[in-house]
Amino acid sequence: MKKLLLLALLAFSFQLTFAQTTKLTVFVKFTGIEDGFDHLTRTSVWIDGREIGVSPETLESKTGSFTVDVPKGNHEITVINYAQYEGKWEEHTLANEYSVDCIYESTRSFKKPERLYLVFDLNEGTRSSWKKPVKE
Repeated sequence: MKKLLLLALLAFSFQLTFAQTTKLTVFVKFTGIEDGFDHLTRTSVWIDGREIGVSPETLESKTGSFTVDVPKGNHEITVINYAQYEGKWEEHTLANEYSVDCIYESTRSFKKPERLYLVFDLNEGTRSSWKKPVKE
């Protein structure tokens, strides 16, 4: 019985040591901010319909980044920006009467650490790149 318990503990610790995740760093920048509309925002990363991380709160005028752990393999990724309006967090979308949808959606295979660069252009929409920062 002791050997079986020891074997189970070893298998569990082996699984934790070699977890099947990698890092995703998301860089967020806003352009086209109108005077008086520099909203407090936060950005959320969803993998396969499950939220896995949220950025710190910051003003749209501040460039920021944050890192989350992502399971290795093919996944649907959604990045959603939220704005605080009258004390409540809401998706920064046309449906909530913002000028553009600040959402990124894609399917991606995660094998190694990745970087996602997002520009939420409040005049033109969302631009993205997985290789290098997006041109303004």
